[in-house]
Amino acid sequence: MSRRVWRVGELIREVNSLLEQGFSGISVEGEVTNVSRSGRGHLYFTLKDETAAVDCVMWGSRAGRLKFEVEDGLAVVALGSLTVYPQRGRFQLVVEELQPQGIGALQLAFEQLKTRLAAEGLFEDARKRPLPALPQRVGIVTSATGAALSDMLKVLRRFPHVRAVVAPARVQGDGAAEEIAAALARLGGSGLVDVVIVGRGGGSLEDLWAFNEEAVARAIAACPVPVISGVGHQVDFTIADFTADVRAATPTQAAEIVVAQLEGMVRRLDEASRRLGRDLERHLHLAKARLTGLEGSSGLARVPQRIRLAAARLERAERLGPLVRRALETSKMRLAAAEAALRRVPARIAAGAQRRLLESRLGQLTGAMGRILERFRGRIAASERGLGHLSPRAVLERGYSITAVEGEDTPLRDPSRVRAGARLITTLARGILRSVAVRDGAARPRTATKGTEQPTLFDDEEPS
Repeated sequence: MSRRVWRVGELIREVNSLLEQGFSGISVEGEVTNVSRSGRGHLYFTLKDETAAVDCVMWGSRAGRLKFEVEDGLAVVALGSLTVYPQRGRFQLVVEELQPQGIGALQLAFEQLKTRLAAEGLFEDARKRPLPALPQRVGIVTSATGAALSDMLKVLRRFPHVRAVVAPARVQGDGAAEEIAAALARLGGSGLVDVVIVGRGGGSLEDLWAFNEEAVARAIAACPVPVISGVGHQVDFTIADFTADVRAATPTQAAEIVVAQLEGMVRRLDEASRRLGRDLERHLHLAKARLTGLEGSSGLARVPQRIRLAAARLERAERLGPLVRRALETSKMRLAAAEAALRRVPARIAAGAQRRLLESRLGQLTGAMGRILERFRGRIAASERGLGHLSPRAVLERGYSITAVEGEDTPLRDPSRVRAGARLITTLARGILRSVAVRDGAARPRTATKGTEQPTLFDDEEPS
Protein backbone atom coordinates (compact mmCIF):
# COMPACT_ATOMS: atom_id res chain seq x y z
CA MET A 1 0.00 0.00 0.00
CA SER A 2 1.42 3.34 -1.04
CA ARG A 3 1.67 6.20 1.50
CA ARG A 4 0.06 9.58 0.90
CA VAL A 5 2.46 12.47 0.24
CA TRP A 6 1.22 15.73 1.79
CA ARG A 7 1.87 19.12 0.46
CA VAL A 8 2.87 21.60 3.21
CA GLY A 9 -0.20 23.77 2.81
CA GLU A 10 -2.46 20.71 2.85
CA LEU A 11 -0.82 19.46 6.06
CA ILE A 12 -1.22 22.82 7.82
CA ARG A 13 -4.86 23.05 6.79
CA GLU A 14 -5.54 19.52 7.99
CA VAL A 15 -3.83 20.19 11.34
CA ASN A 16 -5.72 23.45 11.77
CA SER A 17 -8.98 21.64 11.04
CA LEU A 18 -8.22 19.05 13.70
CA LEU A 19 -7.14 21.73 16.19
CA GLU A 20 -10.23 23.83 15.62
CA GLN A 21 -12.42 20.79 16.19
CA GLY A 22 -10.70 19.65 19.32
CA PHE A 23 -9.18 22.84 20.81
CA SER A 24 -11.58 25.69 20.10
CA GLY A 25 -12.75 27.96 22.93
CA ILE A 26 -10.26 26.60 25.44
CA SER A 27 -8.89 28.45 28.51
CA VAL A 28 -5.20 28.37 29.27
CA GLU A 29 -3.57 29.85 32.39
CA GLY A 30 0.03 30.92 32.68
CA GLU A 31 2.47 33.79 33.10
CA VAL A 32 2.83 36.42 30.40
CA THR A 33 6.31 37.07 28.93
CA ASN A 34 7.83 38.67 25.82
CA VAL A 35 4.98 41.17 25.36
CA SER A 36 5.04 43.26 22.17
CA ARG A 37 2.52 45.26 20.20
CA SER A 38 2.50 45.85 16.44
CA GLY A 39 1.74 49.08 14.63
CA ARG A 40 -1.76 47.79 13.93
CA GLY A 41 -2.41 47.15 17.58
CA HIS A 42 -1.97 43.37 17.51
CA LEU A 43 -0.69 41.99 20.81
CA TYR A 44 1.97 39.25 20.79
CA PHE A 45 3.18 37.44 23.92
CA THR A 46 4.21 34.06 25.30
CA LEU A 47 2.22 32.15 27.92
CA LYS A 48 4.35 29.83 30.05
CA ASP A 49 4.43 27.76 33.20
CA GLU A 50 7.19 25.76 34.88
CA THR A 51 7.40 23.15 32.11
CA ALA A 52 6.29 24.63 28.79
CA ALA A 53 5.43 27.75 26.78
CA VAL A 54 3.06 28.61 23.94
CA ASP A 55 3.06 31.59 21.59
CA CYS A 56 -0.07 33.75 21.71
CA VAL A 57 -1.57 36.45 19.53
CA MET A 58 -4.46 38.78 20.25
CA TRP A 59 -5.66 40.69 17.23
CA GLY A 60 -5.97 44.47 17.46
CA SER A 61 -9.78 44.46 17.43
CA ARG A 62 -9.72 42.45 20.66
CA ALA A 63 -6.60 43.92 22.24
CA GLY A 64 -7.99 47.47 21.95
CA ARG A 65 -10.86 46.54 24.29
CA LEU A 66 -8.62 45.55 27.18
CA LYS A 67 -8.97 47.83 30.20
CA PHE A 68 -5.59 46.88 31.68
CA GLU A 69 -2.05 46.82 30.36
CA VAL A 70 -0.64 43.39 29.48
CA GLU A 71 2.88 43.30 30.91
CA ASP A 72 5.57 40.72 31.66
CA GLY A 73 5.03 38.67 34.82
CA LEU A 74 1.23 39.04 34.81
CA ALA A 75 -0.67 35.83 35.64
CA VAL A 76 -3.66 35.50 33.32
CA VAL A 77 -6.26 33.14 31.94
CA ALA A 78 -6.44 33.25 28.13
CA LEU A 79 -9.56 32.17 26.27
CA GLY A 80 -9.03 31.26 22.61
CA SER A 81 -8.32 28.60 19.98
CA LEU A 82 -5.23 26.68 18.92
CA THR A 83 -3.94 27.07 15.38
CA VAL A 84 -0.78 26.80 13.34
CA TYR A 85 0.68 29.93 11.74
CA PRO A 86 1.01 28.79 8.08
CA GLN A 87 3.93 30.99 7.03
CA ARG A 88 6.17 29.65 9.79
CA GLY A 89 4.41 26.43 10.71
CA ARG A 90 4.42 27.48 14.33
CA PHE A 91 1.90 26.38 16.93
CA GLN A 92 0.06 29.36 18.57
CA LEU A 93 -2.96 30.31 20.63
CA VAL A 94 -5.27 32.95 19.14
CA VAL A 95 -6.61 34.75 22.23
CA GLU A 96 -10.15 36.13 22.24
CA GLU A 97 -10.33 37.19 25.91
CA LEU A 98 -7.76 37.77 28.64
CA GLN A 99 -8.47 37.89 32.35
CA PRO A 100 -5.92 38.51 35.11
CA GLN A 101 -5.79 35.87 37.81
CA GLY A 102 -6.68 36.76 41.40
CA ILE A 103 -8.05 40.21 40.48
CA GLY A 104 -10.59 41.53 38.02
CA ALA A 105 -9.48 43.15 34.79
CA LEU A 106 -11.03 46.51 35.70
CA GLN A 107 -9.52 46.48 39.17
CA LEU A 108 -6.12 45.68 37.69
CA ALA A 109 -6.49 48.50 35.15
CA PHE A 110 -7.49 50.85 37.98
CA GLU A 111 -4.42 49.96 40.05
CA GLN A 112 -2.08 50.24 37.06
CA LEU A 113 -3.33 53.70 36.03
CA LYS A 114 -3.38 54.91 39.62
CA THR A 115 0.26 53.86 40.12
CA ARG A 116 1.37 55.50 36.87
CA LEU A 117 -0.40 58.83 37.46
CA ALA A 118 0.76 58.96 41.07
CA ALA A 119 4.34 58.55 39.86
CA GLU A 120 3.78 61.61 37.62
CA GLY A 121 2.63 63.67 40.63
CA LEU A 122 -0.99 64.17 39.53
CA PHE A 123 -2.27 63.23 42.99
CA GLU A 124 0.12 65.44 44.98
CA ASP A 125 -1.44 67.83 47.51
CA ALA A 126 0.96 70.54 46.37
CA ARG A 127 -0.87 70.88 43.04
CA LYS A 128 -4.35 70.98 44.59
CA ARG A 129 -5.95 74.41 44.19
CA PRO A 130 -8.18 76.08 46.83
CA LEU A 131 -11.82 76.67 45.98
CA PRO A 132 -12.97 80.27 45.43
CA ALA A 133 -14.43 81.90 48.53
CA LEU A 134 -17.45 83.41 46.73
CA PRO A 135 -18.11 81.48 43.50
CA GLN A 136 -20.57 83.21 41.20
CA ARG A 137 -20.64 80.70 38.31
CA VAL A 138 -20.45 76.93 38.76
CA GLY A 139 -19.81 74.56 35.87
CA ILE A 140 -21.32 71.05 35.96
CA VAL A 141 -20.20 68.08 33.83
CA THR A 142 -22.68 65.20 34.09
CA SER A 143 -25.53 63.52 32.25
CA ALA A 144 -28.31 65.90 31.24
CA THR A 145 -30.94 63.29 32.15
CA GLY A 146 -29.49 61.89 35.38
CA ALA A 147 -30.78 62.43 38.89
CA ALA A 148 -27.36 63.79 39.90
CA LEU A 149 -27.92 67.00 37.92
CA SER A 150 -31.28 67.66 39.59
CA ASP A 151 -29.79 67.10 43.05
CA MET A 152 -26.93 69.52 42.41
CA LEU A 153 -29.15 72.23 40.92
CA LYS A 154 -31.51 71.98 43.91
CA VAL A 155 -28.62 72.79 46.25
CA LEU A 156 -27.29 75.63 44.11
CA ARG A 157 -30.73 77.28 43.84
CA ARG A 158 -30.55 78.15 47.54
CA PHE A 159 -28.38 81.04 46.36
CA PRO A 160 -30.17 82.82 43.48
CA HIS A 161 -27.07 84.84 42.55
CA VAL A 162 -25.11 81.63 41.80
CA ARG A 163 -25.32 80.71 38.13
CA ALA A 164 -24.98 77.09 36.99
CA VAL A 165 -23.45 76.34 33.57
CA VAL A 166 -24.09 72.73 32.49
CA ALA A 167 -21.93 70.90 29.94
CA PRO A 168 -23.80 67.61 29.37
CA ALA A 169 -21.87 64.43 28.65
CA ARG A 170 -22.46 60.71 28.74
CA VAL A 171 -21.18 59.23 31.98
CA GLN A 172 -21.34 55.53 31.10
CA GLY A 173 -20.48 53.31 28.17
CA ASP A 174 -18.07 53.49 25.24
CA GLY A 175 -16.92 57.02 24.44
CA ALA A 176 -18.16 58.45 27.75
CA ALA A 177 -14.65 59.25 28.98
CA GLU A 178 -13.88 61.24 25.84
CA GLU A 179 -17.12 63.25 26.18
CA ILE A 180 -16.40 64.02 29.85
CA ALA A 181 -12.85 65.17 29.01
CA ALA A 182 -14.12 67.37 26.17
CA ALA A 183 -16.79 68.96 28.40
CA LEU A 184 -14.16 69.72 31.06
CA ALA A 185 -11.90 71.36 28.49
CA ARG A 186 -14.82 73.41 27.14
CA LEU A 187 -15.89 74.73 30.53
CA GLY A 188 -12.38 75.37 31.79
CA GLY A 189 -11.35 77.29 28.71
CA SER A 190 -14.56 79.32 28.40
CA GLY A 191 -13.78 81.75 31.22
CA LEU A 192 -17.45 81.53 32.25
CA VAL A 193 -17.06 79.54 35.48
CA ASP A 194 -15.18 79.85 38.79
CA VAL A 195 -15.28 76.15 39.72
CA VAL A 196 -16.34 72.88 37.99
CA ILE A 197 -18.20 69.87 39.41
CA VAL A 198 -17.77 66.58 37.54
CA GLY A 199 -19.68 63.50 38.62
CA ARG A 200 -22.61 61.11 38.46
CA GLY A 201 -24.73 58.92 40.72
CA GLY A 202 -23.82 55.50 42.07
CA GLY A 203 -23.31 52.27 40.14
CA SER A 204 -21.04 49.29 39.67
CA LEU A 205 -17.36 49.49 38.85
CA GLU A 206 -18.24 49.03 35.20
CA ASP A 207 -20.83 51.84 35.39
CA LEU A 208 -18.32 54.25 36.94
CA TRP A 209 -15.47 53.20 34.70
CA ALA A 210 -15.50 56.35 32.54
CA PHE A 211 -14.18 58.27 35.58
CA ASN A 212 -11.25 55.82 35.81
CA GLU A 213 -10.06 56.56 32.29
CA GLU A 214 -6.77 58.37 31.73
CA ALA A 215 -8.39 60.93 29.42
CA VAL A 216 -10.65 62.18 32.23
CA ALA A 217 -7.77 62.33 34.72
CA ARG A 218 -5.67 64.38 32.28
CA ALA A 219 -8.57 66.76 31.58
CA ILE A 220 -9.13 67.36 35.31
CA ALA A 221 -5.43 68.05 35.86
CA ALA A 222 -5.33 70.46 32.91
CA CYS A 223 -8.49 72.37 33.84
CA PRO A 224 -7.57 76.04 34.61
CA VAL A 225 -10.18 76.33 37.41
CA PRO A 226 -10.57 74.13 40.51
CA VAL A 227 -12.44 70.85 39.98
CA ILE A 228 -14.65 68.98 42.49
CA SER A 229 -15.20 65.27 41.84
CA GLY A 230 -18.49 63.77 43.04
CA VAL A 231 -18.80 60.25 41.63
CA GLY A 232 -20.95 57.44 43.00
CA HIS A 233 -21.48 56.94 46.72
CA GLN A 234 -19.36 57.25 49.85
CA VAL A 235 -17.56 53.93 49.29
CA ASP A 236 -16.74 54.56 45.63
CA PHE A 237 -13.30 55.87 44.71
CA THR A 238 -12.25 56.68 41.16
CA ILE A 239 -9.14 58.04 39.46
CA ALA A 240 -11.08 61.31 39.04
CA ASP A 241 -11.37 61.56 42.84
CA PHE A 242 -7.60 61.33 43.27
CA THR A 243 -6.88 63.87 40.51
CA ALA A 244 -9.54 66.46 41.41
CA ASP A 245 -8.73 69.39 43.69
CA VAL A 246 -11.53 68.33 46.10
CA ARG A 247 -13.25 64.94 46.40
CA ALA A 248 -16.93 64.75 47.38
CA ALA A 249 -18.66 61.51 48.38
CA THR A 250 -21.70 62.23 46.19
CA PRO A 251 -22.77 64.80 43.58
CA THR A 252 -25.05 66.44 46.14
CA GLN A 253 -22.16 66.82 48.56
CA ALA A 254 -20.10 68.36 45.77
CA ALA A 255 -22.73 71.11 45.38
CA GLU A 256 -22.87 71.51 49.17
CA ILE A 257 -19.11 72.06 49.22
CA VAL A 258 -19.47 74.85 46.67
CA VAL A 259 -22.15 76.69 48.63
CA ALA A 260 -20.71 75.89 52.08
CA GLN A 261 -18.46 78.94 52.00
CA LEU A 262 -21.35 81.06 50.78
CA GLU A 263 -23.54 79.84 53.61
CA GLY A 264 -20.74 80.53 56.08
CA MET A 265 -20.40 84.03 54.66
CA VAL A 266 -24.17 84.57 54.97
CA ARG A 267 -24.10 83.38 58.58
CA ARG A 268 -21.22 85.72 59.37
CA LEU A 269 -23.04 88.63 57.71
CA ASP A 270 -26.24 87.85 59.63
CA GLU A 271 -24.33 87.71 62.90
CA ALA A 272 -22.54 90.98 62.08
CA SER A 273 -25.90 92.58 61.23
CA ARG A 274 -27.37 91.46 64.56
CA ARG A 275 -24.36 92.80 66.48
CA LEU A 276 -24.56 96.09 64.60
CA GLY A 277 -28.29 96.37 65.39
CA ARG A 278 -27.64 95.75 69.06
CA ASP A 279 -24.85 98.34 69.10
CA LEU A 280 -27.01 100.94 67.35
CA GLU A 281 -29.88 100.31 69.74
CA ARG A 282 -27.56 100.68 72.74
CA HIS A 283 -26.11 103.94 71.39
CA LEU A 284 -29.63 105.20 70.71
CA HIS A 285 -30.69 104.51 74.31
CA LEU A 286 -27.57 106.28 75.59
CA ALA A 287 -28.25 109.30 73.38
CA LYS A 288 -31.86 109.46 74.57
CA ALA A 289 -30.72 109.31 78.20
CA ARG A 290 -28.21 112.12 77.65
CA LEU A 291 -30.83 114.23 75.87
CA THR A 292 -33.26 113.68 78.75
CA GLY A 293 -30.57 114.80 81.19
CA LEU A 294 -29.92 117.96 79.22
CA GLU A 295 -33.58 119.05 79.11
CA GLY A 296 -34.07 122.29 81.02
CA SER A 297 -30.34 122.94 81.44
CA SER A 298 -28.83 126.30 80.55
CA GLY A 299 -26.57 124.65 77.98
CA LEU A 300 -29.49 123.20 76.08
CA ALA A 301 -31.40 126.48 76.35
CA ARG A 302 -28.54 128.30 74.66
CA VAL A 303 -28.54 125.95 71.68
CA PRO A 304 -30.94 128.09 69.55
CA GLN A 305 -28.88 131.20 70.37
CA ARG A 306 -25.70 129.43 69.32
CA ILE A 307 -27.37 128.33 66.11
CA ARG A 308 -28.38 131.94 65.34
CA LEU A 309 -24.85 133.16 66.14
CA ALA A 310 -23.35 130.54 63.84
CA ALA A 311 -25.81 131.51 61.09
CA ALA A 312 -24.82 135.19 61.45
CA ARG A 313 -21.13 134.29 61.22
CA LEU A 314 -21.81 132.22 58.15
CA GLU A 315 -23.68 135.13 56.56
CA ARG A 316 -20.78 137.51 57.27
CA ALA A 317 -18.36 135.02 55.82
CA GLU A 318 -20.47 134.81 52.68
CA ARG A 319 -20.42 138.63 52.37
CA LEU A 320 -16.69 138.70 53.03
CA GLY A 321 -15.98 136.49 50.07
CA PRO A 322 -16.59 139.12 47.33
CA LEU A 323 -14.63 141.73 49.32
CA VAL A 324 -11.63 139.43 49.57
CA ARG A 325 -11.84 138.65 45.86
CA ARG A 326 -11.95 142.38 45.00
CA ALA A 327 -8.96 143.10 47.26
CA LEU A 328 -7.09 140.26 45.62
CA GLU A 329 -7.87 141.60 42.16
CA THR A 330 -6.68 145.10 43.23
CA SER A 331 -3.43 143.68 44.58
CA LYS A 332 -2.88 141.80 41.35
CA MET A 333 -3.40 144.99 39.34
CA ARG A 334 -0.94 146.95 41.52
CA LEU A 335 1.63 144.17 41.19
CA ALA A 336 1.24 144.15 37.42
CA ALA A 337 1.65 147.96 37.31
CA ALA A 338 4.78 147.81 39.45
CA GLU A 339 6.22 145.09 37.25
CA ALA A 340 5.55 147.16 34.14
CA ALA A 341 7.15 150.26 35.73
CA LEU A 342 10.18 148.25 36.71
CA ARG A 343 10.57 147.02 33.17
CA ARG A 344 10.64 150.64 31.96
CA VAL A 345 13.67 151.58 34.15
CA PRO A 346 16.73 152.01 31.82
CA ALA A 347 19.21 149.22 32.14
CA ARG A 348 22.15 151.71 32.34
CA ILE A 349 20.84 153.13 35.61
CA ALA A 350 20.91 149.74 37.20
CA ALA A 351 24.31 149.05 35.60
CA GLY A 352 25.80 152.41 36.89
CA ALA A 353 24.64 151.75 40.42
CA GLN A 354 26.18 148.31 40.31
CA ARG A 355 29.44 149.73 38.94
CA ARG A 356 29.62 152.37 41.71
CA LEU A 357 29.01 149.68 44.31
CA LEU A 358 31.82 147.56 42.85
CA GLU A 359 34.21 150.55 42.73
CA SER A 360 33.42 151.32 46.35
CA ARG A 361 34.07 147.74 47.38
CA LEU A 362 37.32 147.70 45.34
CA GLY A 363 38.54 150.90 47.07
CA GLN A 364 37.79 149.42 50.49
CA LEU A 365 39.64 146.23 49.56
CA THR A 366 42.67 148.18 48.22
CA GLY A 367 42.92 150.27 51.38
CA ALA A 368 42.73 147.18 53.57
CA MET A 369 45.45 145.45 51.57
CA GLY A 370 47.69 148.59 51.76
CA ARG A 371 47.35 148.72 55.55
CA ILE A 372 48.26 145.04 55.81
CA LEU A 373 51.33 145.56 53.56
CA GLU A 374 52.50 148.57 55.65
CA ARG A 375 52.33 146.50 58.81
CA PHE A 376 54.40 143.76 57.19
CA ARG A 377 56.97 146.32 55.88
CA GLY A 378 57.33 147.79 59.41
CA ARG A 379 57.97 144.33 60.84
CA ILE A 380 60.59 143.58 58.17
CA ALA A 381 62.40 146.94 58.75
CA ALA A 382 62.54 146.30 62.50
CA SER A 383 63.98 142.84 61.87
CA GLU A 384 66.59 144.29 59.50
CA ARG A 385 67.65 146.82 62.11
CA GLY A 386 68.03 144.11 64.71
CA LEU A 387 70.14 142.01 62.36
CA GLY A 388 72.27 145.06 61.49
CA HIS A 389 73.21 145.61 65.13
CA LEU A 390 74.31 141.99 65.38
CA SER A 391 76.22 141.91 62.07
CA PRO A 392 80.08 141.90 62.13
CA ARG A 393 79.94 144.53 59.39
CA ALA A 394 78.72 147.05 61.90
CA VAL A 395 81.84 146.42 64.02
CA LEU A 396 84.07 146.93 60.97
CA GLU A 397 82.44 150.36 60.38
CA ARG A 398 83.79 151.41 63.79
CA GLY A 399 87.45 150.86 62.60
CA TYR A 400 88.04 147.28 63.55
CA SER A 401 89.25 144.54 61.15
CA ILE A 402 89.19 140.74 60.92
CA THR A 403 92.30 138.75 59.99
CA ALA A 404 92.33 135.09 58.95
CA VAL A 405 94.84 132.74 57.41
CA GLU A 406 94.09 132.31 53.72
CA GLY A 407 92.09 129.19 53.15
CA GLU A 408 90.61 129.20 56.67
CA ASP A 409 87.26 130.64 57.75
CA THR A 410 88.05 131.05 61.44
CA PRO A 411 89.36 134.52 62.38
CA LEU A 412 92.78 134.69 64.10
CA ARG A 413 92.54 135.03 67.86
CA ASP A 414 96.02 133.76 68.75
CA PRO A 415 99.27 134.88 66.92
CA SER A 416 100.84 131.52 67.74
CA ARG A 417 98.77 130.03 64.96
CA VAL A 418 100.69 132.06 62.36
CA ARG A 419 103.88 130.69 60.84
CA ALA A 420 106.46 132.58 58.86
CA GLY A 421 105.41 132.85 55.20
CA ALA A 422 101.68 132.35 55.95
CA ARG A 423 99.36 134.37 53.71
CA LEU A 424 96.95 136.51 55.68
CA ILE A 425 93.69 138.19 54.63
CA THR A 426 92.50 141.18 56.60
CA THR A 427 88.85 142.25 56.13
CA LEU A 428 88.11 145.97 56.58
CA ALA A 429 84.84 147.88 56.46
CA ARG A 430 85.51 148.61 52.80
CA GLY A 431 87.66 145.96 51.09
CA ILE A 432 90.37 143.50 52.15
CA LEU A 433 94.21 143.54 52.59
CA ARG A 434 96.51 140.68 51.77
CA SER A 435 99.84 140.21 53.61
CA VAL A 436 102.58 137.65 54.35
CA ALA A 437 103.90 136.89 57.85
CA VAL A 438 107.69 137.51 58.01
CA ARG A 439 108.16 135.45 61.17
CA ASP A 440 106.27 133.11 63.43
CA GLY A 441 103.55 134.64 65.45
CA ALA A 442 105.00 133.23 68.66
CA ALA A 443 107.93 135.82 68.55
CA ARG A 444 107.20 138.99 70.47
CA PRO A 445 106.74 141.89 68.13
CA ARG A 446 108.41 145.24 68.47
CA THR A 447 106.84 147.75 70.78
CA ALA A 448 104.72 150.12 68.84
CA THR A 449 105.24 153.84 68.96
CA LYS A 450 103.38 155.41 71.80
CA GLY A 451 100.13 156.95 70.75
CA THR A 452 99.60 154.63 67.82
CA GLU A 453 98.37 151.58 69.77
CA GLN A 454 95.01 150.17 68.73
CA PRO A 455 93.13 147.65 70.95
CA THR A 456 92.46 144.14 69.57
CA LEU A 457 89.04 143.16 68.37
CA PHE A 458 88.99 140.27 70.82
CA ASP A 459 88.97 140.68 74.58
CA ASP A 460 91.61 138.00 75.42
CA GLU A 461 94.39 139.42 73.11
CA GLU A 462 96.98 142.07 73.93
CA PRO A 463 97.18 145.17 71.74
CA SER A 464 99.64 144.79 68.90
